[in-house]
Amino acid sequence: LERECEVLALLPATPASTPTSTLSPSTPPLGHSLSFSSYDEVLSSNATLDSSRRKAKDVELLYEALQKEMWDVVRESLRQPSAGPNLGLVVLVIQQEEHADAAWAVREETRTERVSTHIQPSQRPRRLKTKWRHAVAEAAEWSLPHQVDTQAGHLALYLERLRSRMVDDLDAARRNAVSIYPEEFAAFQVYVESYHQAVAKRLRTITSGPLQITDVYSLLEWFYNIYNRDVLGTIGTSMPVHYTTLEPILPQPTVDRLEEDCISIVRDKVTTELIQVLDEEERRWAQTLYIEEYQSNLARSVIQRLKVDLDRSTSVNQFLGARVARCCLIGLADFLFNFQKKVEMFHDTQAEFGDRGDGYVSRTIALVNCCPPLRTFVERCRQCDPQGSEETAQRANSSLDRLISLSVRVLTDRLFEHIRPFFDKLMKRKWLNNTEAFEAIEASIKQHFRKFKRMDPPPYQALVGEVHRRVLVEYVRAVMRGRIICTSSKMRKRMAFRLQDEAKQLKGLFRDLESSASWLDSTICHLADIILLEDTPSIQMEVAVLVKEFPDIRKKHVSTLLNVRGMTRQAERQEILNVVKDFECSSALICRERTLFADIPITSEVHCISLGLMRFAMTISNWFSEHRPRRRRRTSARNAAPQTAETTEDTSKLHREE
Repeated sequence: LERECEVLALLPATPASTPTSTLSPSTPPLGHSLSFSSYDEVLSSNATLDSSRRKAKDVELLYEALQKEMWDVVRESLRQPSAGPNLGLVVLVIQQEEHADAAWAVREETRTERVSTHIQPSQRPRRLKTKWRHAVAEAAEWSLPHQVDTQAGHLALYLERLRSRMVDDLDAARRNAVSIYPEEFAAFQVYVESYHQAVAKRLRTITSGPLQITDVYSLLEWFYNIYNRDVLGTIGTSMPVHYTTLEPILPQPTVDRLEEDCISIVRDKVTTELIQVLDEEERRWAQTLYIEEYQSNLARSVIQRLKVDLDRSTSVNQFLGARVARCCLIGLADFLFNFQKKVEMFHDTQAEFGDRGDGYVSRTIALVNCCPPLRTFVERCRQCDPQGSEETAQRANSSLDRLISLSVRVLTDRLFEHIRPFFDKLMKRKWLNNTEAFEAIEASIKQHFRKFKRMDPPPYQALVGEVHRRVLVEYVRAVMRGRIICTSSKMRKRMAFRLQDEAKQLKGLFRDLESSASWLDSTICHLADIILLEDTPSIQMEVAVLVKEFPDIRKKHVSTLLNVRGMTRQAERQEILNVVKDFECSSALICRERTLFADIPITSEVHCISLGLMRFAMTISNWFSEHRPRRRRRTSARNAAPQTAETTEDTSKLHREE
């Protein structure tokens, strides 16, 4: 039928200047001299032409109906468990029409006579294969969901629906339809390209309007990772796909704009929200000063606000994660600097106007407990952007270090306000027989550390290490004051044994407090050995060990210790002091990290003559201490019991031995 219509269409058409509606037997056409027989031939020709046109129109209507049914079959083939024979018939029709188009093209090329412009043109080529591609694209457009009711901030849910539908449809096409198409159709590639274009169209619609930060992250992550990995990667495992023919689902300028929007939003968020958080926290300090709270929500609140952006950006790709990390770290460094200044103002105000009670201690611990998690987050941001954030990370860590140092100093000073008076009672004659002062120091330290232990490490390690060091400084300072001058070997033994005993107690105390400053434990033992030893070479060796372990010790310290020992011979003293001088010359360029004796200044040195006078005065004092109690005992002996007399004799005997 179609071929007949094509042949009939070659018949000459009625001239345009002479419409068929104006022709009649009595009125021949203008400008022509026709006989009645020729006129009948024209009428017959026109009738035949009208019939061919009607047939051609009918054929086109049939073709349109046929194509509609064909594309419905193509569309429904994805939803059927098996495509069935209809899809095969569609493929057969397409192949036949492609052959007919090819034959028509050959005839057109070999035809020498050109047809008139008044001849009705043929509907060839029909290009059903191209229309089939369009039908597959329309099927993809019809199948994929549209973003209609998606709320702001929930774009990830819509993108997941989009991914799931595309994967399911392409899997159905692979199972149900692709095997029916001949290889030259490249059916699966056509399906993939059609769905790819439909997805790109939807993403262009989404990015044409404003987006929330969560939707920006979702879209970028879908663009960089999910689509390539979970969509194209999934379908590419079952059948080969030519990815080079697929254009990006988002143009690069659009992607760049989304990333810049993301950075801009994060920057504004860091500057505005962190300032609000810090202002709210500062108001809480004054309101809860009399409440013992050892933890603060400040660090958690700050980290949660920044961690969301850092996690989402790093999940997109490393480049965006580095940019967001740099932005977060800059804002965090500024926040920590302001936080440090506000904490300093808080301590200055409390020192001047506050009562500095238990609530003050707990607030100090709560503030310093913010430092470890913030430092960890600073390090994470630095690792995300190691090249561009090193200087900013150092600035942030510097603020944290100053915060910890300030809190350690405040708590240590508070502790020493209570225990410093007891250090003044050490190294006196009463100290040799009475342990009350040392026990008071030990008890006060334990009592304060019941609260100090609420501090999180590593600030707690810094606190206990500083307390350990300052306790040893005060203890050695008491020794160096020279308030006890040993006048006999027995007295040196008593003092040395007492020093060793208290050194052992201090070592156990700070071991229980988990101090890491174990290098301080041997200090008092070395001093005790220098006091206890008799021969000069042994004392020299002990001084050499002391100087090697504590390079900040000086000759004045050792000289004062020899004074306490009661060494008056100048030659022996000089031999021992030369050891210190030799070590000072050899260790002048050594970096001294462990300083102890540098905090114990010696204002004046006792000379040998003065030392001799002091020993003479101590001897006289011993004589009076020996006889005064005896006279009192004799006065009261008349009414005293025999046990009292025995006690007096023991005491007098002890003083004589000294």
